Amino acid sequence: MPTDLLRTWYVSFEVPKKVRKATAQRRSRQSESFPTELDAQRFARQKFEQGYVVTAGTINPCTPRRAIPSTLIRDWLAEMSEPPFVGPASCEDTEEADLP
Repeated sequence: MPTDLLRTWYVSFEVPKKVRKATAQRRSRQSESFPTELDAQRFARQKFEQGYVVTAGTINPCTPRRAIPSTLIRDWLAEMSEPPFVGPASCEDTEEADLP
């Protein structure tokens, strides 16, 4: 299977002018693609913390489609820091309640 089909998320970031001049880069905006949302969030966090303008989303034809504009990147990155889902507690370790 081609590796392009495995990449379902993209992160696009605007390279600041001073960085472009220092590295002789012509393009102001660059994009990277990732296989998972978590990988995309990790990369986006790095760029966001460096002061870049960051956007992200799913690559077509992936569904559900999602686009995260730069104004909502901070909220999207906050989703990553939430604790993982913990299932219901097992009843094996609990004592039975006294019933009347």
